Amino acid sequence: MESISEQLPTVFNVAAYFIEGNLAQGRSDKTAFYHQDRTYSYAQLSCFVRRTAALLKELGLERENRMAILLPDTPEFVFAFWGAIWLGAVPVPINTACTVDDIQYILQDSRAKLLLTTQEWQEKLDPIQSQFLGHVLLADGENPLFLLTQQTDEVLPCAETSRDEPAFWLYTSGSTGRPKGAIHLHQSMVVCAENYGRATLGLHQDDITYSIAKMPFAYGLGNTLYMPMAVGAAAVLSDAINAFDIIADIQRYQPTVLFGIPSIYASLLAVHDISPLDVSSLRLCVSAAEQLPKSIWQKWFETYNKEICEGIGTTEFLHIFLSNRLGECKPGSSGRPVPGYDVRVVDEDGFPCPPGEIGDLQVSGESLMLGYWNRLQQTRKVIYGNAMQTGDKYLCDADGYFRFMGRKDDLFKVNGQWVSPLEIEDVLHQHSQILEVAAVPESDKGEQLTHVVAYVTLKPGQKPSPELEDGIRKFAKQRLPHFKAPKIIRFVENLPRTSTGKIHRKLLGKNQTLAHA
Repeated sequence: MESISEQLPTVFNVAAYFIEGNLAQGRSDKTAFYHQDRTYSYAQLSCFVRRTAALLKELGLERENRMAILLPDTPEFVFAFWGAIWLGAVPVPINTACTVDDIQYILQDSRAKLLLTTQEWQEKLDPIQSQFLGHVLLADGENPLFLLTQQTDEVLPCAETSRDEPAFWLYTSGSTGRPKGAIHLHQSMVVCAENYGRATLGLHQDDITYSIAKMPFAYGLGNTLYMPMAVGAAAVLSDAINAFDIIADIQRYQPTVLFGIPSIYASLLAVHDISPLDVSSLRLCVSAAEQLPKSIWQKWFETYNKEICEGIGTTEFLHIFLSNRLGECKPGSSGRPVPGYDVRVVDEDGFPCPPGEIGDLQVSGESLMLGYWNRLQQTRKVIYGNAMQTGDKYLCDADGYFRFMGRKDDLFKVNGQWVSPLEIEDVLHQHSQILEVAAVPESDKGEQLTHVVAYVTLKPGQKPSPELEDGIRKFAKQRLPHFKAPKIIRFVENLPRTSTGKIHRKLLGKNQTLAHA
């Protein structure tokens, strides 16, 4: 049987595939995107994408040139992303949660010829403007992208690109050094949309998706942009980040699919008593980006009678390759392999580990990136033919469910025994006053012994105190082996996170503002 990519024509433009495909199936008047008080049909989307491609050409963007997009989730992001690909150029989304320093690095590393951003971001980037030699195009202000596209009458045919050539780049979060540019091909979005969106989640044209993760993040790009379009569904473009705004959005747009992340599920549960979420429209809840604690899964199910289909993917594979399914969820696990992916837990010599044994996660599949831009040695270290070692520690149980044990650098030894911080965090999440927690090792300066430290944020209305600190320690000792129970509890206002929302463990203990007990 031919693979998904082999079924695509050799000459293939993925922007035309998704846009013209929906028009050909009679969806011209169907809503593709919701944004604030406006809706955009598939016919309007097609028009705006074509006009944007023509404008980009007028501005000197040529085939294979890179175009940086530094925007929140807006229609302009959508038009520019597809417009660049339509033209044969390569869009490079940049997460608005990145630091100015990382943005400068990405602009220089990608050699972007054009940057699309906002006036606010242009002002923030003013100190580095002299180092960016490309053209800056604004999505707002006196001559915004939307207005400029109305001034061009040229209608470009799509570039005759190849299914195997680069279509776009996505930069990793950079939690272990500078962000790395993962190069993805025209075929990659189709592979993920078919294997995960359609075959695993069962997305269909009547769905409305709502994603917490934003489009510059691989998870968000699939949730909002190409997976809904692959089936003719609609997506909500929103920049909501706190629980109350998300609750208001879900009430307003009535999505059928919620693509969340663990911290948001925890936050929604924390405010349930004062602002309960209306889940009546939701048929499916999904979580990814980092491990969802089992206790949060269970609390969500008890509160809303909805399963959360947890999964895991990477920027390098573009989207999810392990996932739970409705009616078959195993809380605390990442689920089973998505169709089209071979997922294994292997030992240091590359041999499969027996069920229940911790090893390295190795994945192979068609959506694997071409490689990291300008990072040949790092590419060689992780890619083996069509397979990649993700850097995650996993075990696979007897039922074929995969359980995340942490990143390679997250695991540590206490009393000579390996400890996964996730096990400790899952227990502490069950404490009634804890909102979020991160467990890390710390060594005594005198005795050089390693013990566990838990950094804790509290639910709204809760205050740090010596009594609470002592209570949390006792709570942990009753539920964990003595060497895994945290010796020290440190209360913090917020846990440090990467630009993609994952807990940044390496920053814990460094310049953290403590909430004094």
